[in-house]
Amino acid sequence: MKELNAVKVNDNHYQVDMRGWMCPYPKYAVATLLEKLPPASFLNLLVDCPSATKDVPDLAKNQGYDVQKVELLRDGEWMICISNK
Repeated sequence: MKELNAVKVNDNHYQVDMRGWMCPYPKYAVATLLEKLPPASFLNLLVDCPSATKDVPDLAKNQGYDVQKVELLRDGEWMICISNK
């Protein structure tokens, strides 16, 4: 399994590059990341696994987080934006 490298964009905004992670690993990894996300924070995930665009938002919503958008960046790459209300 690859190592996660979270980047702190600013005080309440984080970004994690999960490109190259095949499902179901993004879903399992994001569950741990969301538990550590401070209140009123944002997490952007970069993914290139099509299944992650459904699995990750579903998991985040089930855990009470707000999925703001799933944006296609370029062919085969998406950004999933999650906030901790």
